[in-house]
Amino acid sequence: MASAQKLAAVPTLTDLLSDPARISALPREAIAELRGQIAKLDTVLLSRLLGSGEIQPAAEGDRLLTAGEAALKLGLPKDALYRNDYPFLVRIGSRRRFSEKGIEQFIRNRTGM
Repeated sequence: MASAQKLAAVPTLTDLLSDPARISALPREAIAELRGQIAKLDTVLLSRLLGSGEIQPAAEGDRLLTAGEAALKLGLPKDALYRNDYPFLVRIGSRRRFSEKGIEQFIRNRTGM
């Protein structure tokens, strides 16, 4: 709960862009959270730039995982993720990423939990 209180006082990306000196006072946990937000935004912007129209922005609190991260979470070999079009697959140009929330839902559906 203490770290949640720390993150609550974290400046927004807009705040940091207007005053980059504030970055030096950020706790490490806040930096990780902000980098996640930047990566999510970058994914959405890249998909718009490429004009594919296929990619939906990740749901709030969702992360896009690499094939290695997704394979570990699923207990599958990495190449299995490339051989199949799973419902949690997100295409970014020619790259593939995997929705963490989508994987969790997939596991719940398979295990009946």
